[in-house]
Amino acid sequence: MAKKRNKSIGHVYGLILIFVAITPIIIMLLSSYINTYNLLIQRNNQSKIGAVSTAINTRKELREQARGALDGIAKQDVFKEKFNLKDIKKSIRNAENGNKIVEDAIFTTKSGNFVANSNKLVSNFDPTTRPWFKGAMAKDGETFFSKPFLAVTTNQYTTSASKVIKNKYGQVGVLSFNVSYSIVQSGIENMNVGRTGNVMLVSDDGIVIASKDKALIGKNIKKTALYKAVIGSSKTKGSVVPKGEPKVQAAYFNKEGSNSQTFAVVQTKANELTPELGSLVINSIVISLIMIAAVIVISIVTTKILKQIFWVLNGYFEKAGNGELEVIDDKKLNNAKLFKSTKMMIKPDTSGNEIQVLSVSFNKMVKSISELVTKVQQEGNNVAKKSDTLFTLAQQTDTATEEVAKTITGIAEVTSVQAQETEKSVRQVKDLSKVVQVLRENIIEMTKKSTEASNLNGENIKIAGNVDSNWNQELLRMEKLNNSMNELNDNVKNINKIVNVINGISQQTNLLALNASIEAASAGEAGKGFSVVASEIRKLSEQTKESTNEIEKIIEIITEQSEEMAQQTNESLTGGEKQSALIKEAIDSSTEVFNKNKDVANKIEDVEIASKSIEEIQTHVLSNLESISASTEENAAGTEEVSANSEEVLATMEEFTGNVAELQNISKKLKTNLAEKFKIIK
Repeated sequence: MAKKRNKSIGHVYGLILIFVAITPIIIMLLSSYINTYNLLIQRNNQSKIGAVSTAINTRKELREQARGALDGIAKQDVFKEKFNLKDIKKSIRNAENGNKIVEDAIFTTKSGNFVANSNKLVSNFDPTTRPWFKGAMAKDGETFFSKPFLAVTTNQYTTSASKVIKNKYGQVGVLSFNVSYSIVQSGIENMNVGRTGNVMLVSDDGIVIASKDKALIGKNIKKTALYKAVIGSSKTKGSVVPKGEPKVQAAYFNKEGSNSQTFAVVQTKANELTPELGSLVINSIVISLIMIAAVIVISIVTTKILKQIFWVLNGYFEKAGNGELEVIDDKKLNNAKLFKSTKMMIKPDTSGNEIQVLSVSFNKMVKSISELVTKVQQEGNNVAKKSDTLFTLAQQTDTATEEVAKTITGIAEVTSVQAQETEKSVRQVKDLSKVVQVLRENIIEMTKKSTEASNLNGENIKIAGNVDSNWNQELLRMEKLNNSMNELNDNVKNINKIVNVINGISQQTNLLALNASIEAASAGEAGKGFSVVASEIRKLSEQTKESTNEIEKIIEIITEQSEEMAQQTNESLTGGEKQSALIKEAIDSSTEVFNKNKDVANKIEDVEIASKSIEEIQTHVLSNLESISASTEENAAGTEEVSANSEEVLATMEEFTGNVAELQNISKKLKTNLAEKFKIIK
């Protein structure tokens, strides 16, 4: 059967590490994409604003030039005198030839008589019906610009600049010429808005007048979403996103007021940001792949380090499980073929990382178990010794039990002999009668002596009671003296506190005197008297300090003496209490002796009475001796029964000896097989 592969946390750790590394990369990619997208949009918006502003400014400049040219022509003398159409035609031809923006100049009177530089006018041309004429007349002296139109002569979009001219004779005419948007077109063509941005100048009715994309010039975009978004906006200028189009196609426009007749607008295509964002995505993917590769390498190395840490620690734990107690040692780690990082992470250190702290805890555990095993081995040896001793005692007890059984057998034999000796006891009872008579005489004498001793003992009890009361009064006086000594000691300590306060006041006074001396010195002659006073105060402060120091020394001596006296008083009080206890014990003993004497006297009286009855009892002794002989025979039978019981006790002791032998074997196994299994490796 194939060996089952151990599970490892390395793969899980690697996956977690890769996930942790990829997650911020993805977040960074998304963030970079969004930020870049927004920055590009912002950049394009700025470019759009600049392009629209340039187009509007170019158109403004064109109109200002047209207005200036119109005013310059109107100031010529031919327009101040009576209108002479030939002279006026010559004047406007010269103006058109001298100014590039002036095209197809025309002058007409209010009645419709006109002169023009263009030879492409229709035969029935009536200038009074033209928009430029009507607009100029409506403006009455201000320059009027017509709506853009496609000029037949130039095939370019153009606007007419016209103005009413009045001479000093009251004649009224209108001067007009065409202004081409070619200048605006050339400026727009040179504008770059991103990669796909298109700048356009559009009329109010949707005709593209000028555009970077020339294909759009002349096209009507009125139905487009761009035109609808710009016209539908209530703002004069700003950004709009046409309906259905992405944010990147936001358009910026400038209507330049409600009377401008045109507006400038710029828009980029949907693929405007594709190259930049594509490049960003590619770079981010490359960076992500590099980071993932780096993370995989790091995870592999880290996994190997973790495996080394595990196998090293697992080796120590397996040794400990097999009974080989070995601490994790720096020298052995340094000699092992391990990564340097592995050695550093396993190295025991109480203030290190979790694994280092675990190594420290393992070493503590090994040391504790080593001490425990050592103690177990020692106690195993003691148990073995004690079991040997107990086995010896059991054997001795077994032997003693056998001897007891033999002794009981001997007692049975002796009991039979006692019956024979009972007869001898009868004769001895007779001799006892004589002894009892002598005893009665001695008892009478003892009764007299006991009475005298009882009287003397009563007087001793009275004297001991007086001694006890006097000694208790002496103890009360000693307690008062002890309390007074303690109060004196506390008062001395309070005096010491006051001395400390005086020292503080002395130091502050010294500082004040020093400051006063400094102030007096700075005051000059005026402060001399104050300086003398400050000096005297400082001397007084120093004397006070010296006096307090002497007082402190005296207080220390008094404190030591008072504490010593208090200690001696306490010791005397303690000794007095012990003496009082001894006196009480003596009184109690005397009282007890007195009571015992009384009891003894009473007992002696009882003995005297009993001795009288002994003679009566003697008569009964003989009959009792006969019954004793019968009892002796019964004792012989009981002794035989005890002998049988002693044999059972002997069997029990043999079983006990066997159990002790088994205990001895167990203690040897504990010593050899269990305790000695552990080896402490140093």
